[in-house]
Amino acid sequence: MPTKIRTQLPAKTHITGPLLTVSEAAKYLGVGRRQVYRLIEEKEIEAVKLGRSIQVPQNSLDRFRASGKLT
Repeated sequence: MPTKIRTQLPAKTHITGPLLTVSEAAKYLGVGRRQVYRLIEEKEIEAVKLGRSIQVPQNSLDRFRASGKLT
């Protein structure tokens, strides 16, 4: 697992909808947690860090699924 994950969104980004943990995001996409961390690192999906927890907006996962990049 990467030691540092950049999780900043642009300053004016408003997150709407539910936030999922990395484990929940992995289940939602049908991939492993490591793959979710890679997708965050590669900026394929957005993420925010709340305290020590990394949260992924569900709408970011939906956009990624719709892009067809998930194999």
